[in-house]
Amino acid sequence: MRRKKKERLPFFMIFPWGRVAAILFLVFFASLFVYRVSETGGFHVSRACFIALVIAVTSGLAGIYVISELWGKDVYMVLAGVMVAAVIRLLISGSGFAIITFFMDIHRSWFVLFLGIYYLVFMAVDTWLALWILRNSEMKEREYITHGNLWNIFG
Repeated sequence: MRRKKKERLPFFMIFPWGRVAAILFLVFFASLFVYRVSETGGFHVSRACFIALVIAVTSGLAGIYVISELWGKDVYMVLAGVMVAAVIRLLISGSGFAIITFFMDIHRSWFVLFLGIYYLVFMAVDTWLALWILRNSEMKEREYITHGNLWNIFG
């Protein structure tokens, strides 16, 4: 009698949704904690923290949208989506920083500090997602074709 091969679950089915929900809750709780701590510094510190939080959440949601659009595709496309999401998050954070610091009366050093804290939190979540994708996916073997050009030597 033949044994059936173990069927591998589709990639989206093995995604750790419970772990992601716990991480998102921790990110939300940590951001509220940082905002609450910023209120001890006064109005200008809490305003800088709130504006940094708005920019970070906006950039994070834009990055999540890109990843969600590429989720069911090939693993390389999903990883490219994670990298594009990181670039989008960087661009939105940078343009938000430029707009806020030039056109608003805000304490710049507190704003930079809180924007950096929130950016690092989102970067940690994106890094965890990329590592999870690499660890739990079956990557295709790459065929190495040597043409003798510089790209193939170093790539």
